[in-house]
Amino acid sequence: MAAGQVLGKEVRNPDGMDVVMVRRDVCLTSKTFIGKTLPECVHLLAPSARHGVYLLGINRDGKPMVANDELHAMSGDIVSLYGTSQDVQRVAAQLGPVLTASAKTDLVFHGFGLVLGLLIGLVVVRMGSVPLTLGSGGGALLSGLLFGWYQSRHSSQGNMPMASSSLLVDLGLSGFVAVTGLQTGQQAVATIVEQGVTVFLLGVVVTLVPLVLTMLFGRYVLRYDNTAIFAGALAGSRSANPAFGEVLNKAGNSVPTTPFAITYAVANVLLTLLGPLVVAFS
Repeated sequence: MAAGQVLGKEVRNPDGMDVVMVRRDVCLTSKTFIGKTLPECVHLLAPSARHGVYLLGINRDGKPMVANDELHAMSGDIVSLYGTSQDVQRVAAQLGPVLTASAKTDLVFHGFGLVLGLLIGLVVVRMGSVPLTLGSGGGALLSGLLFGWYQSRHSSQGNMPMASSSLLVDLGLSGFVAVTGLQTGQQAVATIVEQGVTVFLLGVVVTLVPLVLTMLFGRYVLRYDNTAIFAGALAGSRSANPAFGEVLNKAGNSVPTTPFAITYAVANVLLTLLGPLVVAFS
């Protein structure tokens, strides 16, 4: 107290003495750092630029990465930085744009994706007299893959809150199941009443036997050990959108989307191509 009186008068809340620390997510887009290891990236940043900034974590495709010396930076990585606003902005200026959390959905981006998917589904390629098309489901799937890949490289575009995404997934799958049941339920009941339970049992056999054989072949011959990838491929082979939704929920990421898209497209084409042949020979 005595020393304080000697130094001068006490001042309350002097300007410039309060330090506010912030956390910001930065999307890595700079080609200078892409492909470099983490120590190399740190070395590329000047000491004066990275002073006071701390790396909290790195996320890639929605999954946290282990920040070690073997980690290579890739375009679209989300880098979490901690420091004062000025220090973080200084580093972000060299890495890429700062991602701003928003509760709004980029309707233009997603609407354009829906329109493109529907247009792809309208394309019909004819092999002789047999029309081949992916349909609205296959077109939307391919468009979603394309726009999802683009959004992973440009995270500042195509924003959609997780709550909105979950609502669309759950509502879409439930609506798909409900509409399918309403469209085919009356016909299925009428067919069973007219021809007996045999037709229903044959449908169960036709549905389950190919799926079981495919599962055994993939597991013991092709040696698919990744359950998420294998389950996505099986769901696509049966064009089972509800099953695919449940696979995504269990996996917790979008990894099963790629095998589902491939087998889904092949299954749709073969169904369109072989359907008339099976009917013709039956």
